[in-house]
Amino acid sequence: MPSTVDEPAEQVSLVGEDGREIVFTLHDAFDLDGEVYYLVESGEDPEQVLLLKSVGEDLEALAGDEFDRVIERLEAAEAQGEGGAAPEPAG
Repeated sequence: MPSTVDEPAEQVSLVGEDGREIVFTLHDAFDLDGEVYYLVESGEDPEQVLLLKSVGEDLEALAGDEFDRVIERLEAAEAQGEGGAAPEPAG
């Protein structure tokens, strides 16, 4: 569910491959084709927005064809509105 003015965005801490902890703002979590995805924004650099996929107990940043495919499906579902087959919220 998108955040509202009354509801602060959830902050999550992730540990990078270098072992450094980075704080992100969680904007969305959704299920698409049985996979769970998270849209996050870096707390240090708001220009850094990542699409992460849950892989076992880890998160993997998407890039290339898979990134394009998921974004296209998400945008198409949003364009269809409530009556369409939107991705299910994760959780």
